[in-house]
Amino acid sequence: MGKDNEEKKIQIGINTAQSDIAVIGGIAQFKIPFNYKIIGLDLTGSEKKASGWAFLQDGHVSTKRIKTDAAIIAEIIHLNPSLVSIDCPLSLPKGRIRVGDDDPGRYQFGITRECERLLLKRGIRSYPPLIKSMQQLTQRGITLAQSIRNLGFTVIESYPGGAQDILGLPRKQKDLQALIAGLKTFGIQGSYDGPGIVHDEIDAITCCLVGLCYLSGHFEALGNQDEGYLIVPDLKRQQYKS
Repeated sequence: MGKDNEEKKIQIGINTAQSDIAVIGGIAQFKIPFNYKIIGLDLTGSEKKASGWAFLQDGHVSTKRIKTDAAIIAEIIHLNPSLVSIDCPLSLPKGRIRVGDDDPGRYQFGITRECERLLLKRGIRSYPPLIKSMQQLTQRGITLAQSIRNLGFTVIESYPGGAQDILGLPRKQKDLQALIAGLKTFGIQGSYDGPGIVHDEIDAITCCLVGLCYLSGHFEALGNQDEGYLIVPDLKRQQYKS
């Protein structure tokens, strides 16, 4: 499924699973069939530094660290997922033509997109995709996402920290163990609470959870057609409403 189909899905919404959501103790609880295969990727800015990887199938998640784009693509082809959910900016602000500060539109069009501005209005902070420290990551994400889409897979942009805020989960910097415990309340099974697990893998699991919200219709798409969309959970709806 290519990008055109993704945009159509975002515009009209989907309702492909029987879904119930309750909120217990401030944390949303999902009761939905785990009949999807979802890959979550907490991407790093360089292939020299491993990215967090999670694979969710039938309610069970496995995690690991993975370095190169070639390895990522090979795993995606092997696993044939319903969806790839990536924690990384996957587009430029409207009017920008490249990530660097030498872009002639740098000062006119800025370094943030509509999705970041919408999040900030809701009290959710995120890194601008084109500040110096994010430029390499953003370029890697854009290139990798396009390569994956060219193979026919659906790719969405997710933001674990924002999703955790929306779902009532603590961020990893605040309490990693409480975040892990919170993920388990969603019915995600796996040995991700043991020794050796790293926070990037936990964020990759959160990417899978965002993907699950997307496939079940419990999502909101923040952004626009020019810049693309950031997908966040939305517990008030079963399909996106423009």
